[in-house]
Amino acid sequence: MSNSSVKLFSKLDTSRIIEGKQPPIIITDKLRTPENMGLILRLAANIGAINTYFIVDYDKKFRHSKIVKTASGAASKVDWKIINQEELLSYIPDDYKIIALETSEDSVNLFSFVFPEKTAFLVGNEVRGISSEIIAQAHHKVYIPVPGPISSLNVTHALSIGLFEWLRQNLL
Repeated sequence: MSNSSVKLFSKLDTSRIIEGKQPPIIITDKLRTPENMGLILRLAANIGAINTYFIVDYDKKFRHSKIVKTASGAASKVDWKIINQEELLSYIPDDYKIIALETSEDSVNLFSFVFPEKTAFLVGNEVRGISSEIIAQAHHKVYIPVPGPISSLNVTHALSIGLFEWLRQNLL
C-alpha cells in the first residue's frame, strides 16, 4: 500500500466503519488450497470478522506456513481455527444466521437478500461447492448473479462480494 493510501485510510478512519455492529463470522467448507485459506484470512481482517473457521478433511494436510504466507500478515490479526464439520455448530453463536453463498435452485439473489447483522458466511470448495451435510445447517442460501459467459467466481471473490454487500447494508 502506498504512503498516500495509508494517509487516506487514516484520514477516513475506515477502521471505525463497523463500530457498534456485530462483525461477521466466516466459515469455509473443505477448501482445496492453502492459498485460498490465506486470502480468506486477509478478507477476514479487512472486514473485521470475529472468527474464521476452516472445515477440512483431516486426511488433507495443509502447510500452516503456506496459509500464513498467503494471508500477508492477517493470520496473526484474526481469530481462526481449523475444525471438522461435526464441531461447526458449537462455534456459531445461537443468534447468528448462517448464510451460504451458493448457487442452487432455492437460493436468493444477493441483491434482493437482506443480510441479518449477525451473519456467519458459509462458502464451499472451489470445485464441489458446499457439501450437503454442511449446507443443511444454513439458514439461507444466496447466489451472486454473474452475467458473463463464466458462471462461477473464485471462492475468495464470492466471499468478498458477500461480505461487502453485508457491510453496505449494515451501514444504512
